[in-house]
Formats: sequence, structure tokens, C-alpha cells
Amino acid sequence: MHVILYKRHKQDCPHQADKHYKRCDCSVWFEWNLKGKQTRKTSGTSTWETAAKKARLLEKQHEDAELGLTAKPGVPKTVSEAIVLYMDNKRGEDLAINTLYKHKLTLSRLQEFCDREGLLHVKDITLAYLTTWRSHWTYESPLAKRNNQERVKGFFKFCYQAGLIPANPAAQLSAIQIKVDEANSVRPFEPKEYEQILAAVGKTTMTPRNATRVKACMQLQRWSGLSLVDAVCLSKDELVQDGKTFRVRTHRRKTGVHINNVIPAWLGHDLLAIKNDNSKYFFASGTATPKGAVSTFDKMYRRVFKAAGVDGSSHEFRHTFSVELLKAGVDIRKVSKALGHSSVLITERFYAKWNKAQQDILDGDLATAWGKPPKVSKIETLRRSKKPVQVQVFAFQQSNGQRDKNGSRSYER
Repeated sequence: MHVILYKRHKQDCPHQADKHYKRCDCSVWFEWNLKGKQTRKTSGTSTWETAAKKARLLEKQHEDAELGLTAKPGVPKTVSEAIVLYMDNKRGEDLAINTLYKHKLTLSRLQEFCDREGLLHVKDITLAYLTTWRSHWTYESPLAKRNNQERVKGFFKFCYQAGLIPANPAAQLSAIQIKVDEANSVRPFEPKEYEQILAAVGKTTMTPRNATRVKACMQLQRWSGLSLVDAVCLSKDELVQDGKTFRVRTHRRKTGVHINNVIPAWLGHDLLAIKNDNSKYFFASGTATPKGAVSTFDKMYRRVFKAAGVDGSSHEFRHTFSVELLKAGVDIRKVSKALGHSSVLITERFYAKWNKAQQDILDGDLATAWGKPPKVSKIETLRRSKKPVQVQVFAFQQSNGQRDKNGSRSYER
């Protein structure tokens, strides 16, 4: 495999015609052809010399794989180089933008720790260092701390398998215990709170245009179950109208799971009436990244929550959608599908205590069981009656140990 380098120039770069011009700050990209399949990917740098080193590393890794060899950590890799390789690997997995951001954030914190401790190469990071680093983590919940540790473990597992380190120090990190019931962290808005939040939109200092957009986005989350990123990035062709029926037909940005939910007709009309500079989307500008668009709306949400005197977050609109359906008796499997969960087990983990249909079935089973006398064996019935019980005991004696014509021994009682 031979990796070719070229410049992917920016629109305002004066050297667009020369893709091999090396002195501009445009990104360097890789291109190679393997078994008839052409692949292009970014090198993650604008420096031609650095990109050339990465290209040779890719060629060496492919050659070792073809020969059945494991890459050896002969030349120590810096922490930053290892992070670049790992993130390239994650981008190749076609992960959601938010998931890639979480990996990047975790590893940036690891880089900061290594800089403070004077750790230049990834092979120098030991279990003792990781234990010290973990002891200073500050997360709102044990679940968030555990998820962060899983990302750290994934990074060092990759480094070990790629031959960047001789051993995996993160493999021996002790498990983080989740002592808090995850369901207790789910707090849907009460009906009065929800009305209070909508009423507070007009009390903020937002422009009328932004107030209309924020209110519509909140209502979209409440009645469709979308997360904030899915709601903000909803395109107009994902709102389908069939007569008087409106439905949201999209895919979750986080998992890629398909969603096809009917929403109230009045909400559909409200969405169509929203004015946005970008004709493709209801809320997003189209120029900002999904993360940037979500950040903008999250800040406006917080202003509304403050004006309403409610301690809330955008995800609680999604919780409200789920819980109200379950309280109405909707089967949890249908709720799971509406939420776009990849498994009903995820839905049960967070919303089981609101599952009215399941609770009604359990209540009926318990009431039926209590209405019938329990089955008692005959021996137990005799024991409870306290009457004398005659038991016949039979003794068997072998008669002379002789066998009959069939070869069986005969016994006397």
C-alpha cells in the first residue's frame, strides 16, 4: 500500500490549483488504493513533514498486517501522536459527532495531566499515574465517571493492540461502582412546570424571533421525544404531512436508530410557520456545527429555566415525553421504539418505575394469587391437622439370593 499526500485547500487559499503546495496552512490529506478500493482521509495536520511521517506509519502497519507481524514499540510515540492515531481510528468507525467529541474531551484531559507530570511518551504512563489522575476526576455522577473511564480504557487498549505500548496499564483500573439508582436521576417535568416554562419564554430578554424558535423547539422535544441535538438539527423534509397528520421521520444523531413519531397537528403548523434564514432546517443555521447549534439553544433554554424558576435541562423534555406515555398505559416496547433506543433494556433501566401497563399486570397477578388458597401437599395437610398418622413400613428380604428364569432375584416382603 502506497499513501499519497495532497493538500485540501480552503476556499480562500490562493494555491487551490496546486494540491502539492506545502507552505500554506491548509490540511494535508491521505489517499491510497487497496484492492481496488480508493480511500481518502485527513492526516490531522497542516504540516507536510508530519503528515509524511504518519503516512509511512500507515504503510508500515499495513505491511506488518500483511506479513502477520505485530507492530513493535521500537520508536516511542508521544502522547499527542497516540491520541491523533486513536481519533483517526474512531473517525473511521463513523461515530456520531457528539461521541467523537466525548472521546476528544477525555483525551485532552489526559494530555493535560501528562503535561503536568512531565510524561512525554505514552509508554511512560503507568497504572500508578492513571490511578492518581482518576482520583482527581470531578463528575456529577458515578455513571459519568464510569463512562469516562471506559473511554480511557478504550484508548489504551488501542495503543496496546497497535504496538505503541508494551502493556496496557488501564486494564488493571478497578471498576467504578454505580451506587445511585439511575432511574432516580430521571426527572420529568410536571404538567404545571411545563406550562410554567412555556410561559416564561416571553419573560426573557430574547428577541421575539428567538423566543418563538425556542418555544417551538421545547414543544417539539416534549411531543416527539427528540433529544436537543435531534430537534435543533431537524430538517424540513423530516417533517412529513399526510392530510391532517404530521409526523417526525428522522434518525437519531447519536445512534442512527430510525424514528417515526406522530406529533400534534397544531405543533406541525407551528413548525412550518417558523422563520429561519436557512431554508433547509427549522432551527439550525446550517453554517455552525451540530455541537455549536446545540450550544446556542442550550444557552437560551437556560435563560428560560431561570426566568421560570425551574431547575431543568433540555433532556427533561424527552423524559416528560417518555413518562407521560408510560403513565397513560402505553407499552414500554412502543415507548422504546418512539425514543429511538437500540434496546428495550435501555428504556427499562431508566423508566421502569413509570411503566403503568406492567404494574397493572403485576397488580392483577398478585390480587389473583391472594384470592386463591395456596396449594398444600397431602403430607403437609396431615401434619397441620395434628392427627396420628399410620405409616406402613415394608421390609424386603432377599430370598436365598436365587434368580428366577428371567435372571432377576426374588424378594419377600
